[in-house]
Amino acid sequence: MATTVTPTHYSSIPTLDYTKSQRPGPERDAFLASLRDILINIGFLYLSNHSVSMDTVNKVIAYAPKFFELPQEIKDSVDFTCSPAFLGYFNVGGQRVVHARSGTEGPSPISETREQFTFAADRDSKLADGCPEWTKQDGPGLWPPEEVLPGFKAALVDYYEQVESLSYDFASLIAESLGLDPAAFEQWFDKDRLKMQPRVKLMRYPPPTDPSNPKETGIDSHEDRGFLTFLLQASNVAGLEVRNISGEWLACPPVDGTFVVNLGRALEKVTRGVCMATSHRVLSPPGPEVRYSVPFFSNVSMYVRLADADPQFPQEVWEMYKARQRKLDRPVNWVYSNMDKQLAGLTRLTYKVKNHPEMGMKYHPVFFREVFPNGPPMKSSKVNSLAV
Repeated sequence: MATTVTPTHYSSIPTLDYTKSQRPGPERDAFLASLRDILINIGFLYLSNHSVSMDTVNKVIAYAPKFFELPQEIKDSVDFTCSPAFLGYFNVGGQRVVHARSGTEGPSPISETREQFTFAADRDSKLADGCPEWTKQDGPGLWPPEEVLPGFKAALVDYYEQVESLSYDFASLIAESLGLDPAAFEQWFDKDRLKMQPRVKLMRYPPPTDPSNPKETGIDSHEDRGFLTFLLQASNVAGLEVRNISGEWLACPPVDGTFVVNLGRALEKVTRGVCMATSHRVLSPPGPEVRYSVPFFSNVSMYVRLADADPQFPQEVWEMYKARQRKLDRPVNWVYSNMDKQLAGLTRLTYKVKNHPEMGMKYHPVFFREVFPNGPPMKSSKVNSLAV
């Protein structure tokens, strides 16, 4: 594949046809070349003609508003504060943001408002004595009673399993596009997939309570912390925006039959910065429409250390990376943080407890005292979560 460099200033999000990656020949070669360019220079794409059944997708689209229309007491019965695995319903509203890139927290002028329901395929909770504290993040989810929303859990778990399978297949395509063995990223996942528990969220973005307030929004600018995100825009209501390398915000409107795929910080780190996690945000819809979306967050195993990454890219890939860094006037040498040198499960739990100290006190009291040696923060954190 010839070396190419996307101009720093791009004005739209590219689309890749997944079926072209599934048959050997010139179309597949072109798919991989385009994917490599996107990974290094953009970080976002639409994926069309993907492998997830559209019948399954349409069921999830139909269920999303039905869940949020349930009586509040039913939603509260599956509140995430009842789940040691941080799964369940969460009503977001507040002004504290924990940013994915820096890991720092503090007051934000942006007020975020949305409802979300986080789910996954059920996993063992690993609550036995002797298990490291961070292994307790997995477990069974919370679901509304079957008679209240018949077929809801079955449809969402089916969707989860199909997107999870796609996420691993797509990771192999990423590796191949970068000149690596297709199985190169397997070292970052558990061989036993039942030890992995990616997360999915049903999300509802209502119109702002004060349309004249530009600082009231759905989600402020951030990068995802995980490996890959597959976003289903489940209503024909815009709001997602992506920041290009020139610093401009580009609209990423819903396109039927596609996922929006973006790269997370974990993928950026295991490629030593070659792949780029891109900032994005969601603006609250102007009303009266409501925006629904369903992001699937894949992640690395809890038993790996991101700082152990030593990818052996071909020289042309390194040259594309260096060209991008020169355009951005950024250093070429990648530097890992101290947290990157820890087990990923420990790092992940640290972020979650920082986001939700009341959950840390309830389910991880010993670990909570390590994170907050001077006691809990003054203000409850049940206001916002960018953590996966």
